[in-house]
Amino acid sequence: MNHMDNANLTKIGLVVDNIEEAARRYCALFKLPMPEIQVPSLDDPPASQTDDSYTWYRGERRDTRTKFANLQMGPVTIELLEPLDEPSPWSEYKQKHGQGVHFITFTVEGFEQHIDFLEQQGLPLIHKGEYGSGRYSYFDSEQALGVTLGVQEIGPKREL
Repeated sequence: MNHMDNANLTKIGLVVDNIEEAARRYCALFKLPMPEIQVPSLDDPPASQTDDSYTWYRGERRDTRTKFANLQMGPVTIELLEPLDEPSPWSEYKQKHGQGVHFITFTVEGFEQHIDFLEQQGLPLIHKGEYGSGRYSYFDSEQALGVTLGVQEIGPKREL
């Protein structure tokens, strides 16, 4: 592999201070219906990590929870994220930068091959998750690209 084989931009992730307020403002500005805001239950025990459903962040499997809502803007999803006060890529971004554009995500085929390729390009993997029907990852690319680069693959896990 000598380049990313799919330039299909599908998602832009925005870290916000107050997800309810941000969602209302975006919906009013673009005349969109109010999205469902997903709020993880802090009372529930951490989700079990299996081979088919897990999150990995900075070298270890761990829960990385955040409040989030998706706004469909044509072919691109704007994902609003309000980080919880616990280790995650979103809380790390907020601590360093405050509110702003955290990531851009491209849908690819060949998830692991793209991870290998991007790491060979000097963009270390910092976060990865699988959730049964798909997988996603973030790379340490702020210095090189000005934003965290994400890749996702939708569909059943494919063997290499």
